[in-house]
Amino acid sequence: MENAPKQRQPWFYILVGCGGAAGVALLICLVSMLTCGKCMNDVGRGVTDPEVRKENAIKQLGAIPEGYSVMTSFDVLLGQTTILTDSEMLPDGGFDQSLNPGHHVFVYRHVMSNDNNKNARDFLMGKEIDPSLLMNTGIYADPAMQLKRGSLTIDGRKIYYVAQRGPVDGDPGLLTQVLFDCPGNALSIGTWAQLDPSPLKPKEELELAGTVADEEQLARFIKPMNPCR
Repeated sequence: MENAPKQRQPWFYILVGCGGAAGVALLICLVSMLTCGKCMNDVGRGVTDPEVRKENAIKQLGAIPEGYSVMTSFDVLLGQTTILTDSEMLPDGGFDQSLNPGHHVFVYRHVMSNDNNKNARDFLMGKEIDPSLLMNTGIYADPAMQLKRGSLTIDGRKIYYVAQRGPVDGDPGLLTQVLFDCPGNALSIGTWAQLDPSPLKPKEELELAGTVADEEQLARFIKPMNPCR
């Protein structure tokens, strides 16, 4: 009899999901623990308690897109993190790891003003940035893998986005990184990701309709959210 697949805990996805964005958030929390004694408790509840996860996510995003569940959501001294998935949640707090090209993960981060914010903002707004300057921002950038970029105005709220091929949990994936154009110097960004449906095809031949790189799908997904409130 084959062994049943192990159920990965949410911490796994915090550490390795979506080009390191969630890992950066965890590092933020670890730094915060030096000055915030209750950080670990807050993060733990944001991982294990479904009601706390949902409450935190709504505070951060304004609303949760239809069909998505909150995998992790916490607020610490230096920033906020929420991770959403449309995969089936499991009783142990993980989710169905049989991820296929039709399943998605969204990692949202709100980062207080720092020296790295300008580079991340400039890149997502379309400026040419040396990828090495983005290593500490949680932004994945590989010019050879970019598929498209642009901006959208949804119900009066503007976002900028960059869609590209990149790693998702160690496998070839599609990543659309989004900048929510909020006032101030803090950074509100998200990464919407899925596995690459045709990883062997050249990027010029990749069919983007229906994927996270599809602008129409992106607009529909982002529409309920308003982290700039």
